Amino acid sequence: MILLDRPYVTVTIPMYNNARFIAETIQSILAQSFSDFELLIYDDHSTDGSYEIARSFSDSRIRIYRNEANLGPEKNWNKAISNITGKYVKLVCGDDILYPECLEKQVAVFEDHDNSGVSLVSCQRTIIDPEGKVLIKKVNFVDGGRKEPVEVVRKMIRMGTNIIGEPVCGLYRAELIEKLAGYNAVVPYTIDLDFWLQILKHGDLYVIDESLCAFRISNLSWSSRIGDMRYQQFLEFMEHAAADETHEVTELDMFIGRINCAIQSMTSLMGFKLFASSASERKKMPVFS
Repeated sequence: MILLDRPYVTVTIPMYNNARFIAETIQSILAQSFSDFELLIYDDHSTDGSYEIARSFSDSRIRIYRNEANLGPEKNWNKAISNITGKYVKLVCGDDILYPECLEKQVAVFEDHDNSGVSLVSCQRTIIDPEGKVLIKKVNFVDGGRKEPVEVVRKMIRMGTNIIGEPVCGLYRAELIEKLAGYNAVVPYTIDLDFWLQILKHGDLYVIDESLCAFRISNLSWSSRIGDMRYQQFLEFMEHAAADETHEVTELDMFIGRINCAIQSMTSLMGFKLFASSASERKKMPVFS
């Protein structure tokens, strides 16, 4: 069947109790300089008014679905990519932000004939707090340009952290979805990395060396709630990736990775605790008008 009105890009939001941020997330998507997209929102039976806020937007590109019961992140994320009509796909969590030229610049990479064989386009990201304040202006673990999967996986293991980026950072070809096993939360902390590695089985990574989106840190986010499990879960991811001989991971890669993973985990945990403490103190401060 040929879809005559097929959008070029599908942006999909798996949403659960994101009332505080979802309006800003939706607005950032609707404000894209590249306008040929559909926006699918999958509400996982929110209880905080998220669904009603999403429904308040009037735009023909938006379609909203609501689960009759809470399915959890893994099932809802997979549902969010189950009815794609766009040529390319971007999954955005309900508290993250796209900067205005994100879709335009990522689609342009795929449309460049020199980039035939690229399966995933990622970009750098900015880290923000619940109020939208910039905590880190640009996270840059890998230089821009085209990267072979082996290079990406080995560097990720050696650095002991996510060098590709969270879901909001990536854009991939929709035709690949039927070839993938979907999102797998057996190791919850690396659900996105497992998915990226599945995609990289089908082509190279291209990194845009520019911050085109923002990843929000808050004590409401799923990533912060599982942050204290980071070390063990990233080690599980490393072992899984190393077991695949096509990744060409060496014992030295794993040795260096275990050390860096411990450092990264300790730094992340301290950062989350400092953030939580700071947020608590801000709530205690008097408000003057």
